[in-house]
Amino acid sequence: MLLKRMLWLLPCIFSFYLPIAGVAQTPLPANPSLTLQQAISRSAKANPELKAFEFTLSAQDGRTVQAGLKPNPELVVDVEDALGTGARRGLSGAQTTIALRQQFERGGAQTRVAAARAGRYALDAELTEKRLEIAIETARRFAQVLSNQARLQLMQQAIALAKQTLAAVQLRVQAAKAPEAELARAAAQLARAELDYEDAEHELLIAKHQLAALWGASEADFGSAAGSAPKLSKLAPFAQYSQRILANPSLQKFSAELALREAELRLAQQRRKPAWELNAGLRRFEQGNDFAGVIGVSIPLTWNDHGQAQTATAQANVAKVDADKQAAQVKLVAHLFALYQEFEHARHVIEKLDTDVLPRMQDALKQTEYAYTRGRYGYLELLGAQRELLEVAVAKIQAESDALRYGIEIDRVIGAVPGTADAVTQIAAADAPQQTKETQK
Repeated sequence: MLLKRMLWLLPCIFSFYLPIAGVAQTPLPANPSLTLQQAISRSAKANPELKAFEFTLSAQDGRTVQAGLKPNPELVVDVEDALGTGARRGLSGAQTTIALRQQFERGGAQTRVAAARAGRYALDAELTEKRLEIAIETARRFAQVLSNQARLQLMQQAIALAKQTLAAVQLRVQAAKAPEAELARAAAQLARAELDYEDAEHELLIAKHQLAALWGASEADFGSAAGSAPKLSKLAPFAQYSQRILANPSLQKFSAELALREAELRLAQQRRKPAWELNAGLRRFEQGNDFAGVIGVSIPLTWNDHGQAQTATAQANVAKVDADKQAAQVKLVAHLFALYQEFEHARHVIEKLDTDVLPRMQDALKQTEYAYTRGRYGYLELLGAQRELLEVAVAKIQAESDALRYGIEIDRVIGAVPGTADAVTQIAAADAPQQTKETQK
């Protein structure tokens, strides 16, 4: 009777639909569960890389201030006709000139400030891209935690099944209806299930720590990743997603880079007009103790260098930005198409496993159970049917993990933050399952 009850429970244990986000474990009841939106919010506020980037922005602000400062005047002291011979011996015939020299730029300060501000604009665009990458990486690691939680839950169910099978085999062996070897096989199967559970547990612990590291935590400060993935529906036509590629920060960053390159071009053109220097002062003649004013101007003569090379380089850099943008856009469209196809394939696999493979495997297991209770099948046949169903369950978890991963990558390409209204990846908030006695042990 115990064996028959175990066999009736077997389909219930494995007739499950395991959405990745719907199966979770709470190692410590004191720690709250974590949703995708909460994880992304925490990463955005406390990610170490984003914090470090703030200093880069501050440094650029300092360069902008410095670029707007005019050249300082110079104090010039000249002593001429001193320490000579005859009438010029010592300082008797010396001429001492004290003057101020000032450099006058022809639009240089405004050009430098514009270039520095363009540099800040480029850094702002880079920051936007970095924030999206942090959000995407958070979603990736969150999805990995969800997947590992589902695997751990499945391994927990496998242990329970192995224990029930071991108890049933013990009854058959005691009744002399099965050889001792079956008992050894069942015990070994239980040990393997426990090892698989330990592996899944370690992988989950690592995944949680990697997720928490994104907001600077040295250890996982949450109990579980909570969420419920909706049934995956067919994506919208590919053209709708390809049009949204222009919202990708990596493409928008080219606009900021173009502004920077154009500012560098203007700066190179400005350098072809060197600054003039004007000096004015007072000269004292030792002989006669007379004074006279001194005024001078210094104008660089650019006979050999008109700055053509720097200007040509800057012009080439401006033209290169557009070419780089076109190449990046083509690459993103190709990558998006591959992700689109992979997502649809993963969704098809999940549907096939749900509607065709899992029901057939469950039916096969029921028939194997029936034959086993009547002695027509041995332990190996029953174990094989259980393993096949378990493999299908693992394949389904993997397909769900793949679909979630591809959805996150699609969001990255189209510039959407996972979990927002316009994103492909949607993980609705839901409470994590309660701890089981097996987990608490």
